[in-house]
Amino acid sequence: MPLRVVVAGATGVVGKRLLPLLRERGHHVTALARRTDRFDEPSADEVVAADLLDPDALRAELRSAAPDVVVDQSSAFSAADRQEALQRTAKLRERGTKNLLDAAVTAGARRFIGQGMTALYRPQGHDVLEEDSPLWTDAPGTWGEVVRAFASMEEELFTRSGIEGVSLRYGALYGPDTQFAPGGDVHARVVGSELPLVGDGVGLTSFTHVDDAAGVVLEVLEGGDPGAYNVVDNEPAESNEWLPAYARMAGAPAPVTLTSEQASSQLDWLTVHQLTEQRGASNFRLRETIGWKPTWPSWREGFASMFGLWPA
Repeated sequence: MPLRVVVAGATGVVGKRLLPLLRERGHHVTALARRTDRFDEPSADEVVAADLLDPDALRAELRSAAPDVVVDQSSAFSAADRQEALQRTAKLRERGTKNLLDAAVTAGARRFIGQGMTALYRPQGHDVLEEDSPLWTDAPGTWGEVVRAFASMEEELFTRSGIEGVSLRYGALYGPDTQFAPGGDVHARVVGSELPLVGDGVGLTSFTHVDDAAGVVLEVLEGGDPGAYNVVDNEPAESNEWLPAYARMAGAPAPVTLTSEQASSQLDWLTVHQLTEQRGASNFRLRETIGWKPTWPSWREGFASMFGLWPA
């Protein structure tokens, strides 16, 4: 059954993949973005310029759009300065998503699909974590601000009356236009030998191809119970495994290895955390609830495809 769908962050890495999929399914799509000059004409039925930090404008636009479902794919991770990106992301999740949720409820939407991250889980031993694992709300520094903002957003989303709330917790997003793609930040750091292995390199990363992220949104427009879902591939990978493989596929030098002490003096805290103690996530709930299977079940094939090394 066709739905009226509003997509915020429609020019982001997931939003751009999502819009044509929604149109192919016959849904009426209203795209929200801060700028409207980045859209191809057929990508949405309506294109609206809206700032998620302007609650009055959001309410007016959503009343006009009259959505059944509101999807939030907005992001601030494109900022060049990493610290600024984290701070803007925290603000966007805590205030922007709340404004969008308020507007969705006022407009009579039935379901709201928000965006989370599996990187927010509190590190626990060597476990691969499920959705009921605690978020790391007392993490240090700016990262703690980000985790608390996402936690606050999800609490609001899951407890708001009158609407069903779903949070899709993505792993490290890769694929076209992402930081892992040629020209992206991770690619530049690896090619420039600026992203080393640290110690034993046992930090786990769960990866999510942007096409899988967009595809899951389609599946939960009406399906699946409200709540949180990890949207990740089947193979969490330690940094000592995925980083050298990525470098080989990118034609980059093999990553150097630093001790923990060297890394602490040369790298930012968050990078060291991700490479050494971050935990991966399980997609079991999503597979069991809606029968989802990732198009790219392993980052290995996904990376190879990204670099043109996998059959089309």
